[in-house]
Amino acid sequence: MSSESTDPVEPPAVVNPAPDEAETDEAPQKNNWLKFVIVGVLAVVLVGGGVWALTSLNSTGAGDCVSASPKNADQPDGEWNLSSEGCNDTAATHRVAVVLKNAEDQCPAEGLYEPVKSGDETLCLMPNLIEGKCYNSGDDGVFKQEACTPESPVKIVKKVDGLPEEGTVCPETAGEWRFSEPASVYCMGVPEGS
Repeated sequence: MSSESTDPVEPPAVVNPAPDEAETDEAPQKNNWLKFVIVGVLAVVLVGGGVWALTSLNSTGAGDCVSASPKNADQPDGEWNLSSEGCNDTAATHRVAVVLKNAEDQCPAEGLYEPVKSGDETLCLMPNLIEGKCYNSGDDGVFKQEACTPESPVKIVKKVDGLPEEGTVCPETAGEWRFSEPASVYCMGVPEGS
């Protein structure tokens, strides 16, 4: 006798799971639309930020300091390399004295200004000189800050804001270098021990 049952066994019922919301036809359409909106917003932010950065960060105004040198030392009246710098940075060779909007305008007459084209504007650059620091002039005419030694050709012994009467602010052993914009006088001497 066999222990196997001869009763017919029903196969287990196959239960199909209820469709998940993510698997419906409507969900992919909603997700695609949302992705399109997110990509669009990001594109606007990136393009807008890029335009702002190009116009705001690269614009140089009066009072800003730059590292500036002629692209070709043999042609100081040609194109110049310019990059923004902090005014106390040793790389900051010039300060923007005036920004000229019109081609007919000229840099101030009193002082040593270097007119340099920057886009549609002309920047009137003056040396960025700091009281107590020493400078040397390179072959390109650019004053470069250096450590003060007895061999240093010039030291800024005093800086005065404004334009007082000539010969009234600098020590007798120092020469005056006057700038009308911004109104300032630099007293140039030689380092002690020279």
